[in-house]
Amino acid sequence: MSLNEQRSHWDLKYEQGLPSLEKPDPFYLSSFDQFVADSFPNGGTALDLAGGIGRHALWLAKRNWQVTAVDISEVAIRKLDLKARQLDLELDLFALDAKEYPFKAACFDLIVMFYHFDRNICPKVLSTLKAGGILICKSSLKWDSYKGAAPVNMRPLERGEILSMLPGLRVMHHQERPVRDRGVVEYVGKKPGFREITTPK
Repeated sequence: MSLNEQRSHWDLKYEQGLPSLEKPDPFYLSSFDQFVADSFPNGGTALDLAGGIGRHALWLAKRNWQVTAVDISEVAIRKLDLKARQLDLELDLFALDAKEYPFKAACFDLIVMFYHFDRNICPKVLSTLKAGGILICKSSLKWDSYKGAAPVNMRPLERGEILSMLPGLRVMHHQERPVRDRGVVEYVGKKPGFREITTPK
């Protein structure tokens, strides 16, 4: 599937509505409370990759985080922009495939990746995370045999693969389990190093 075909696919889905992607994922909420909240009491900078209509981006922005949200679907980004304006929240929005986003070194305190794990951008994701920064990730896992047509870099992860794809992060949580006809991996990692605590203006 080409980039334009992917974009059209997701534009259609978001036009039709995806109620299941409107509320923050329970794993995200529990991980934030357990691993992020105490380390960033005043908020920080966050990147939501393939963030859809902003279920996590909006949640963070309401809590004083400076949020950048990226999604391939222009429809999703347009809906997110409208919702943010209604809530009087400021977000940096990019209607781009995650691999097209211009990652800058040591830019974010928190990165959120839910159901979009592109093996090819892992080094960029790691480089844009600040020292002391945290990655919360949930993705599809190949539990039995995989018969899909996704390109190699976007196929569901193998069991244990996420650990090799994110070297250098200290694993704070890692669980893999079957869900219906596939599996899911839930992961939280922290980039070692000193984090300077600053108070947002």
